[in-house]
Amino acid sequence: MSLRRAFSHLCTVALLATASYALPPLPAAAEVSAKQVDAVETVKDLLALGANKLSAAEFKARVVGKKMSGPGWTWSIDTDGTTSSASADGSWKEDKAPWKMKGDKYCATLNGAVKCRDVYILGKYLRMSDKDNAKKLSPWTVKLK
Repeated sequence: MSLRRAFSHLCTVALLATASYALPPLPAAAEVSAKQVDAVETVKDLLALGANKLSAAEFKARVVGKKMSGPGWTWSIDTDGTTSSASADGSWKEDKAPWKMKGDKYCATLNGAVKCRDVYILGKYLRMSDKDNAKKLSPWTVKLK
């Protein structure tokens, strides 16, 4: 490469770098509502809204030990390996059910059977894949507090 061509190339790179710094920052992602997140039925559609699938490490950092709530119920996935949930009206309660991570899937024991699900987060809302069909979502949404 000639010196003139190298200098021209360097000037072009410098100009592009300067121009990219002059561009305004991208707008922040729009806040989604619980209604929008609830309306989605498939993992594909949730990802299209901007959700992220959580890894085991992300799940532990963002979800474990936090309180969550859904319409008329509360839930916690505790650091001691148990999960607890209860309805606001007191009609049902699940206390200290075991949970674990299997790869990047959240696994909980329900009625004696272990069910594993992928976990997705969109803003402050959490959705999980359906326990029987990983392409679909569970019928509920929870909000991280």
